[in-house]
Amino acid sequence: MRFLQLHGRSIITAIRRMIKNPLEHLLNIVVISLIATILGGIMVIIHTNNQWQKNNITFPQIMVYLTESATSKDVSKLEIYLNNFNQNTIKNYQYISKEQGLQELQNDNQLKDIASDVVSSNNNPLPNILIINTLSSNIKVLDSLTTRISKLPFVTSVQMDEKYAMKISNLLNFIRNISTLLLGFFCISLFLIIYNLIRLQMLQHSDEITVSRLIGASDIYIMRPLAYYAVIQIIIGTFIAFFVVNEFVSYINLLFTEMNNLFEKSFSLNKLSIHQFWQLLLTLSVFTLFAVFVAVKTIFRKNYTQ
Repeated sequence: MRFLQLHGRSIITAIRRMIKNPLEHLLNIVVISLIATILGGIMVIIHTNNQWQKNNITFPQIMVYLTESATSKDVSKLEIYLNNFNQNTIKNYQYISKEQGLQELQNDNQLKDIASDVVSSNNNPLPNILIINTLSSNIKVLDSLTTRISKLPFVTSVQMDEKYAMKISNLLNFIRNISTLLLGFFCISLFLIIYNLIRLQMLQHSDEITVSRLIGASDIYIMRPLAYYAVIQIIIGTFIAFFVVNEFVSYINLLFTEMNNLFEKSFSLNKLSIHQFWQLLLTLSVFTLFAVFVAVKTIFRKNYTQ
């Protein structure tokens, strides 16, 4: 009960401070909302980019050439092995027997005349092939997969276009690094804003803090209303950011709809989900508490050392 009373008083104290200077705190909330909106926008871009990668980027294929003596049991063993592999790496696979390859070749009007002299039902040099469509451009993971497959006794060779895989990997790493830098930059900006917010509050209530420390108040007791003061503004700012981001995404998607009709390709941004909202709110709240802790400890050490 005592615990709830202390936190209840801290919340009331924080709200009173905001009510006394509504214009000042409105500006603080606007700035926090702006940063939260940018962070939410980056989350939307990252999530949309991940979905776009799966649907639009052609990841490297792995060509597995099987021996002529490979049986259906051998193919089943390889399929079981692939099914047990990381499903985030393998999208699907297709087995093409030498007979099926010959039939497809004979059905192709352009290639049929070229290959008719060397390929026939009685003379079929085509290999049994398993084509693996991947969902990854990670060279280490793909190399590990190809190495393991090549060690199977019924596999003659495994081929993969490493140059293409490297290009895709570099492109995705570039997008990932840019997103990480932007997140880091705006997180640092939020840290500085919260730090300055707490510093100003402590300067405005310096006499109250001094008296509290003289009568034996702990740092946590003094820090508690400041933490609620910052977190309440973060909560309000994040709620505002959630609606602003989703309204902006709706507007952008409306523009994309008109462009999709022109280019006959569909593209749209994903809105922030409730799950992502709580994820953003929790992250910003934890980050804010850390900023409050650093600010209070730093200012105590500089100005309130006894």
